[in-house]
Amino acid sequence: MYQVYAVKCGERDTTACEFFFREPSHERLTLHFFVWVVLGGPHPVVVDTGFGEEDATARGLRSYVSPPAMLARLGVRADEVPLALITHLHWDHWAGFRHFPAAEFWIQRDEVAFWTGPAARYDVYKAPASAGALAELVRLNYGNRVRVVDGDREVLPGLRLHRIGGHTAGLQIVSVETARGRVVLTSDASHFYRNVERFQPVQLITNLPEMLAGFDTIRALAGGPELVVAGHDPEVAARFEHVEPGVIRIA
Repeated sequence: MYQVYAVKCGERDTTACEFFFREPSHERLTLHFFVWVVLGGPHPVVVDTGFGEEDATARGLRSYVSPPAMLARLGVRADEVPLALITHLHWDHWAGFRHFPAAEFWIQRDEVAFWTGPAARYDVYKAPASAGALAELVRLNYGNRVRVVDGDREVLPGLRLHRIGGHTAGLQIVSVETARGRVVLTSDASHFYRNVERFQPVQLITNLPEMLAGFDTIRALAGGPELVVAGHDPEVAARFEHVEPGVIRIA
């Protein structure tokens, strides 16, 4: 059985009306930024790559700790990780690819097509992207370090990718069989628990029906509601075992 950890690399404040779809409240929200680590298989697997200090500074994050430093707390060397599952290509999930120089990156076909296609030129989509990191996809692909996935896919026995879409064109989530049951790492298919629990979408959307259907998929896949891991919610630290600052054991 696998063990799953969330490691926190930084945080930033926003408001509910800026974040949730058609939400009038100015309630303050704090986003936590995570990389997820799956241990117990033939080698460590990371889910998403985080970002660098320059990104954290430019985007107004506080309490930044690099993904390699966080992984080291689990005894994992980032420069030796052979496989990274990229849920989507927003800056905070992809711009840290340089932290993983030995990794092959698994990304959905729809996601690659969108961010290298005509729609990505519009300002609404530029804001959450890192043009420099996206441009590196070509070099990495030519270096045989990108595996383009088309739909749901088994990565290793008990470790699966599931295409969700909605928030981005090819967003994928990860399910992991653990001793506690099937854990679902939602990434930005459910930034906060209120997304999946109240069916409340976020503002940045490529396909609203897909986003809403994704909440159903998350619920169906998880071994129970207690095994859903939201992508940016500080509540993750309260719902799971806080091992040490910034390190949360999911299962």
